[in-house]
Amino acid sequence: MTNPDAVAAEVTVAHERWPAFFTELMDQIAGCFPRRETRLTCRNMIEAMLTVEGTANCWTLSEAIGHRGPHRLQHFLSRARWDQHAVRARAAAWAIDHLGAEDVVLVADETGDEKSSTDAVGAARQYSGALGGVGLCQVAVHLTYSTRAGHTLIDHRLFLPSAWAADEERRELAGVPHGLMFATKPQLAIEMLTQVRASGLTRAWVAADEVYGGRESRTAIRRLGYGYVIAVKPSVSGSHRPVHAVREAAARGRSGRSHLLPGPGAAGRAVV
Repeated sequence: MTNPDAVAAEVTVAHERWPAFFTELMDQIAGCFPRRETRLTCRNMIEAMLTVEGTANCWTLSEAIGHRGPHRLQHFLSRARWDQHAVRARAAAWAIDHLGAEDVVLVADETGDEKSSTDAVGAARQYSGALGGVGLCQVAVHLTYSTRAGHTLIDHRLFLPSAWAADEERRELAGVPHGLMFATKPQLAIEMLTQVRASGLTRAWVAADEVYGGRESRTAIRRLGYGYVIAVKPSVSGSHRPVHAVREAAARGRSGRSHLLPGPGAAGRAVV
């Protein structure tokens, strides 16, 4: 049984260490902001996001910070100059350093953000598990880094539907970068995994649902040297898995939801 006193003590320690951790993280990303005011706005906004319960927007966050209106945060998000990609990369590196490199699992999954119009880049009527079906939303593929110590999002890619990618006028009006072209969700996941492998992470397992269970994805993961646990659609055929291997995968807590197919990986046996 869980010891309530032990849990309370652990929460207290975590709360006491939080200010030091937060300051350390802010120091890591400070160089991504050319202006002191922008850096402070970022810090204030993050603190507000961790405070506000429920739906957060520039109005609710500004109220939590003590601003008279949302204009400063809106400027920060839409017009201020700062390197968002560098912020993500440095924050991810900081988190990974704290989470460690033992028994790493990289989880690929997508999520949708509901939108009120198609003006937002990539917004279209498409399926989203978060919405429980088809709806007007943006969809992004995320990569999570997980160890026994915890987990964190380390990368993401916006899914740009083919209709968006092919509409030059729409792209120009929305400010879509020229290099951003249509790619399937599995291709976006492999792109992020390849980047993680290039950063020096040589041993890891990859976990994902059946969206990422195609042959191309599995082959690419094997070439990266990673093991994998990926659900596949019932129509996907493959050699039958020995019972002892399935039990071995289940013991690790990493079993797929559909067929189990073999796939060698540098991290050991791989199960799809």
